[in-house]
Amino acid sequence: MHFFGDRPRGLMNGADMLFDAHTHLNFEKYTEEERRELASEIEASEVGYIIDVADCVASAEQALADAAAYPWCYAAVGIHPDHAACYRGICEGDPEAEARMEADLERIRALASDPKAMAIGEIGLDFYYGKDDRDEQQELFRRQIRLANELRMPIMIHSRDAHQLTLDILKEEGAFSDERISWFPGRPGPDARVQMHCYSGSPELAEEYVKLGATISLGGPITFKNGKKAAEVARQIPIGYLLSETDAPYMAPEPLRGRPNKSPYIEHIVRRMAVLKGMDYDEAARILTENGLRFFGIEK
Repeated sequence: MHFFGDRPRGLMNGADMLFDAHTHLNFEKYTEEERRELASEIEASEVGYIIDVADCVASAEQALADAAAYPWCYAAVGIHPDHAACYRGICEGDPEAEARMEADLERIRALASDPKAMAIGEIGLDFYYGKDDRDEQQELFRRQIRLANELRMPIMIHSRDAHQLTLDILKEEGAFSDERISWFPGRPGPDARVQMHCYSGSPELAEEYVKLGATISLGGPITFKNGKKAAEVARQIPIGYLLSETDAPYMAPEPLRGRPNKSPYIEHIVRRMAVLKGMDYDEAARILTENGLRFFGIEK
């Protein structure tokens, strides 16, 4: 567990500070000056906590550097499926591919020991654009689930155009096992500490995930005019099983769609979630922040 010190800012109308459960302050295209400017904007906002999420070894190292620099920043370390092509040949027994993956996963393991590394992620499957590295993606995904289980850490899942296979692999690798759920008490229902990041599946699949012990993380799409499916997920899933995220610099919410996203824009997502749940904004913000603190094991 990790202690979060007092901050010299007031709460928003008596509510808890906002929690961005998935963002990328470590984005590789930011200059250091841009990263400092974004950090200053976060510090001037009502965002109290962010999870700075990696997609490769280098971005995991940057996320931990960010976490060391800012008390409100925590990290997730892992390798995104977009990098699976780096290990092409591993499924055919190529020793060089095996050595590359093993070296990278050993580095992720070492980074995960940092006190501000709170999860393994983002990991998963992405079959958009008809990618031809599906076997490598699955192998990388499976090994990182095993790593998360070994380390007893939360998992942050990326799933795009691979909904059923993602679920099947999570089940097969024990992400929803009774043993794993026993490591993470504190929620009325089962809690396997599996975050379905920027969830884009059906409401029915979301309900199945929640029954298994997952938590559904929602961002900008719930504010989009064409985001009816995401909005319906927000309506149907109990708020105790939801997280709020920006996925910045991607997926900016309305009315800022088309701009680079930023963690302070989480307010628009939480406000929309409150409307969809028929709740007061302050109450929704409080619960979503509590959910984030519990999910990542951060002490308020």
